[in-house]
Amino acid sequence: RGPERSRPFDEIIAEAESIAAAGFREVTLLGQNVNSYGHDLAPEPRFGHVRTERWAGRRLDLGSKPDLAELIRAIDRLRTADGVPAIPRLRFITSHPWDLSDRLIEAMAECPSLCESLHLPVQSGDDEVLRRMGRQYTTEHYLERLDKIRAAVPGITVSTDIIVGFCGETEAQFERTLGFLESVRYDQVFAAAYSERPGTPATNLADDVPAADKLRRLNVLLAMQEPIGLERNQAWLGREVEVLVETVARERTHDHAAPGEAGERSEPRGVQPGPGQVALSGRTRGNKLVHLAGGADWIGQLVTVRVEHAGPYALRGTPVG
Repeated sequence: RGPERSRPFDEIIAEAESIAAAGFREVTLLGQNVNSYGHDLAPEPRFGHVRTERWAGRRLDLGSKPDLAELIRAIDRLRTADGVPAIPRLRFITSHPWDLSDRLIEAMAECPSLCESLHLPVQSGDDEVLRRMGRQYTTEHYLERLDKIRAAVPGITVSTDIIVGFCGETEAQFERTLGFLESVRYDQVFAAAYSERPGTPATNLADDVPAADKLRRLNVLLAMQEPIGLERNQAWLGREVEVLVETVARERTHDHAAPGEAGERSEPRGVQPGPGQVALSGRTRGNKLVHLAGGADWIGQLVTVRVEHAGPYALRGTPVG
């Protein structure tokens, strides 16, 4: 809400250098629309090679300004004395489809520190609903970008956001969203039933979808996505993955979401810690949640894990070596 503001390029690089020197393993470039980074900064001769414009929606000229691709490449170039990336894992979130430029896709394919995962909110699989949302792209535009990123970064995991019951959404439009999800086959979907948010343009539209219909649509969508998530996770069975161990896992299911929303669930059941071990959770480079048993001092470490179980929302495995 309000104008986007980009932090100075050199300030971000300096912070990344200090983070690397402190021993951190992962950095996330965060923005409400992180892909439009730099559009409000002043042009500089050193960025004269940057020649790109927004490919959909309102025009945005990034000529001679540092865009997100430039920022990613600069952080990726930070190296340790032995020549490896000073920050092993780099991510960015949240992306708007209209700023997923060819330059950004090329950077994702060419920078070894950038993780092979992308959160790309579509919000609806119906073009008329997207128009009312003010998204300024169509499902065709979205799919063209998604196909290009999947071709450039083989095996990339893709997640998205969906809003059901947006103002004026008909049953047929909701069904088109279901068909869209069935076709795209996301690794993970974060879904929410529409509710008014103060200060957004949607407050000028009638919130006319009954609450019961919103809840039903949300449950139908989640029920459809669950086997897709399971299928995507089962593809990792038997494979060895690099896991950044993040926390001691709790034996429960949880949502990172407000009431009426659906987020990601943890399922550490089945982890059997041995003597001196605890149940741990971490993330793959593809942002898959992995549960394992190991020492509490593994938190913050990169561990190779062989995947032995896959659920709809998480993987479980055994450390290798």
